[in-house]
Amino acid sequence: MLQWIVVAVLVYAIYYLVNKYEKKLNALNEMIELNKSEITSNKELIKTNKSKLDTHHEKIQHNKKNIELNQEILTKLKD
Repeated sequence: MLQWIVVAVLVYAIYYLVNKYEKKLNALNEMIELNKSEITSNKELIKTNKSKLDTHHEKIQHNKKNIELNQEILTKLKD
């Protein structure tokens, strides 16, 4: 008899967890659908920003070299 009680409790626990999980999934799906347009616009902004980074990469490298050179000059002047 005790075995059946344990089995029933386990079945109920699994049922409860599955329902809880399904509710969370439904809520997440609703949020995704509501924010679909924002998600696509953010993806487009990410693409444009990535292309801007690619175009400015050379300028960044040049500025980095200038900064490093200036730091070397400053350390030499301090000494």
